[in-house]
Amino acid sequence: MIHSNVSKIIVQQEFLYDELQKQGEIQNVKYQNIIYFMNNLGKTVDSKSNISIDFLMAMSEMETLDYKSDNSFIGFVNRKTNECLQFARRTQDDWYAEVIINHGSGWDGYCWCVDSKIDIISNMLRLFFEEVPWFGMLSWKMRRFKH
Repeated sequence: MIHSNVSKIIVQQEFLYDELQKQGEIQNVKYQNIIYFMNNLGKTVDSKSNISIDFLMAMSEMETLDYKSDNSFIGFVNRKTNECLQFARRTQDDWYAEVIINHGSGWDGYCWCVDSKIDIISNMLRLFFEEVPWFGMLSWKMRRFKH
């Protein structure tokens, strides 16, 4: 009889330990305040709509981006870090990316720009969503657009 009570206690302790571990993992998940905007055939999302997005949804939206249209683009804004990325798809695998410097109403036309392949772009975007250093993954060139 004592033996069965001991094994019940051990099982309960293991269960409690597993639950505490899960709660700890949940607390380690960072809340991301990232919104997106896009213009694509049949779908437009205005940045003022403040629609939140996660990495998987971002990749799904990027996959649908039309590369035959000059007006298709998608962008992401991390509202916590104030970083803004925009992408245009040039071909099935070729992408143009911009980092808008001081985006918003005070924007003075400066961007970091680069052309790259989707595998590098998706790796960089994953880091952007994880809020870890991502800028150094590509060889950016500064450009100023007149507006």
